[in-house]
Amino acid sequence: MSLASDKAQAFVAGLKASSGLDLLAGSGRQAMSDLPVPTRKSERWKYSSLTPMLAKPVTTAPVPKGWPEGEPANPIPGLHAYRIVFLNGHVVTEASDFPIAEGVVCMPLSQALAEGRIEAGDEDWSHYHTREWIGAVHAAHFQDGLFLSLDEGVVLDRPILAHHYTLGENVASCPRHRVQIASNAHAEVVLWSSASESSSGMVNAVFEAKVGSGARLGLDKVQHEQGAVYHLAHEHVVQEKDSTFRIHTVTVQGHWVRNELNVIQQGSGAHTMMHGAYLPKAQEHVDNHTTMDHTKPHCTSSELYKGIMYERSTGVFNGKVFVREDAQLTNAYQQNANIVADAGASINAKPELEIYADDVKCSHGCTVGQFDEEALFYLKSRGIEDRTARALMVQAFVGDVLEGFGQEEVAQEVKRLLAQRHGWM
Repeated sequence: MSLASDKAQAFVAGLKASSGLDLLAGSGRQAMSDLPVPTRKSERWKYSSLTPMLAKPVTTAPVPKGWPEGEPANPIPGLHAYRIVFLNGHVVTEASDFPIAEGVVCMPLSQALAEGRIEAGDEDWSHYHTREWIGAVHAAHFQDGLFLSLDEGVVLDRPILAHHYTLGENVASCPRHRVQIASNAHAEVVLWSSASESSSGMVNAVFEAKVGSGARLGLDKVQHEQGAVYHLAHEHVVQEKDSTFRIHTVTVQGHWVRNELNVIQQGSGAHTMMHGAYLPKAQEHVDNHTTMDHTKPHCTSSELYKGIMYERSTGVFNGKVFVREDAQLTNAYQQNANIVADAGASINAKPELEIYADDVKCSHGCTVGQFDEEALFYLKSRGIEDRTARALMVQAFVGDVLEGFGQEEVAQEVKRLLAQRHGWM
């Protein structure tokens, strides 16, 4: 047994087994034995080492007695939303506010399992646990999450906020969310992750969604975690004919973050928008891995990720776009732009495009640079001091990503938090 495997076994020894999806949990436990623990020798993990995380074993926190006093269940001022809140992976029902409407089922995943709303053999859409050791850990130890199901033609009257809060030292949380949107229905979901300043441990989260024909799903995802939390997130979305899926991911703050986004278009006429921004500082690490898979004709996708690396922070962007043989008349766009603001910071970027169809319109690109000195000189020549000038340039650089949120209140709170953290006006 390798040293990495020994550390991995010790790392997960304090985790409780999953309950409710016995088949998935058992498969996850088997996969943990079969799959290699990611190391830098793996291309997918070359720039994101798990070794520091595995050095400190984590434990599953007990079921909380209530929501922490003084911590807002809704961290977004002014957002009028339904709400499901989690403390260390456990649902706190008394702090939640579920919608009650015809054609809408919204409840904790544990309740959906108990009521038999998830059929046998339909436990895992992404098969993440069969491909990655981290996915296997999640399958074997997942706790609870959001279950949302919309009937055909139903339009949810306001967004659903899933707020996950980490509190404690060396705590492991494995939330799992499932969303299914029937034909011509529409839902907006906000995923917000936060952590206290003294918290540490691991968040290993999975979000799975199916978007039916002509349906729409919007996802605002924000990570604002203080402390020393290792955050691993995996989103898996399947789209049917003429559906629309939009996701905006912003990492405001995070000790170590790995976002994996996988979208598959399984019906013609589908459209996907994937936007993201990351602004790490100090020694923070943010890794975004995305996969856009076009399998049917007449589909479109637009992907834009922007990052600014400060001080001694590190960033990773790996974006892969597949255009399969049957995906004729696909229009796919991918762009990644980065600014390395300080000499000690770095970014590793790798956009990829694989095309197997001959009648498509596809483009991808990547830029890595520093602040435009001419633009800085222009602003300072107008009486604007250096720090303010740089702040203005940063806001302009990431502005198009921040403006694309589905909920204006989310966009405003993200801007406020970034301004507070980076000294913007």
